[in-house]
Amino acid sequence: MIRTAPFLLLSVLAACGGPDGRADVAAEAGGESLSPDGLATWVARVPSGQPTTRDAEFVAIVWVDYTLLAAAGGSTGLTDSTTVTAALLPDLSLLTLRQWHDSLVARRPRVAAGVVDSLYAGNDVRIFQQILIPLKDQQDVRAIAAARAQVDSLLAQLRNGADFAQLARARSQDSTSRAGGFLPVMRRGMPPPQFERAAWPIKPGAIGVVPSPSGIHVLRRPGLADVRDRLLGYAQSLATAKADSLHLDSLTTARHLTVTEKAVPALRAWFEDPASRRTTPDPLVTWDSGKLGLTELAPWIDLLAPRAYLDLRGASDLTLERFAKELGQQHLLLEEARTAGAGFTPADRAALDSGYLRSLRESLSLLGASDSTILPKGEGPTRVAALLDGFVADKIRWRPLPSALAAVLRERSGYRLHQAGIEAAVKAARGRATPKPATGK
Repeated sequence: MIRTAPFLLLSVLAACGGPDGRADVAAEAGGESLSPDGLATWVARVPSGQPTTRDAEFVAIVWVDYTLLAAAGGSTGLTDSTTVTAALLPDLSLLTLRQWHDSLVARRPRVAAGVVDSLYAGNDVRIFQQILIPLKDQQDVRAIAAARAQVDSLLAQLRNGADFAQLARARSQDSTSRAGGFLPVMRRGMPPPQFERAAWPIKPGAIGVVPSPSGIHVLRRPGLADVRDRLLGYAQSLATAKADSLHLDSLTTARHLTVTEKAVPALRAWFEDPASRRTTPDPLVTWDSGKLGLTELAPWIDLLAPRAYLDLRGASDLTLERFAKELGQQHLLLEEARTAGAGFTPADRAALDSGYLRSLRESLSLLGASDSTILPKGEGPTRVAALLDGFVADKIRWRPLPSALAAVLRERSGYRLHQAGIEAAVKAARGRATPKPATGK
């Protein structure tokens, strides 16, 4: 069920946003405005080559959030109980959903041992261990020869009885080395075709050499005894996902959850002008004894990470409708969980509060605050500009605001992205961008 939380599980979304008509401003936030020229200054320096609309949108939304943070950082308005509770809304909801989900899973029958045997003996699923010898340039003859020499050395050691897991920990040049080279469970169609064709025929206990775009993989297909627990966990996860889906479908049907025809137009209008949440009273999602309007939906969109927010902003009608439905389903699940007594403990809340304050200090430190949650008044624009200077120059690592604080600040202080102004910034940035120097071999 936790999979239904849209702030965790936003799908791959279609791009292409609808511009508004204002080209003299790229973004507004809390009484401040960002001009296309100002945005272009940063976008032209983004180290990704030719500036894109998505680069400009991302920089603009980061400017919005940190401008609002800087304005609020001039007071204690970031740490009062009302703000902290609002900012922790998704985390508190997730704790409740997890507790409820765990109680449901505990009451379901476990996967039978025979299912694991069938999975292992079948041809749809595989578990491998690997030792990866990376090959960055697959046209480099010397690099290929060196990699093959390493592979030959590994195969000789394995023929002489070396333990595969120990060799993987010592020699594999990827993150699986720490786990003895174990790769996640694979289903047919998951790995690249070249990898699958060479790996799938490997017999239990046997070793094979498989090329891929990443390099050369020395693979072992472990015996059933070595992977029984891993396959059991995989089979249980499949059973849980299926049961979750059935439960959610049943709940949706029983409560007659419906996305209204006004949902998608209202969401598109809100993306153009977030203030419309206060003037759109119609319900967008309804169910027996409940409903969600734009006022309730918008904060959940605002709490998405910037790139996910921008993806949703330019998404298809079908995706927006699905997103609204998932939010409605999430509310149904929360109602069900709370009715059953699921929730969070005081210790859970204390841990979240502590994490929020720690993350808040880290975000404010990017604006130059020193061991404090308060910034000097009047210095916000200068500090935000310095932050973005460092960000686009790859000198400062961007971090999102803690939990749902960005959503809280956007709702309280107001903001707006102007697509026409953003496009103007992209056009100007392309004229200023310094081409990346060509690299030779």
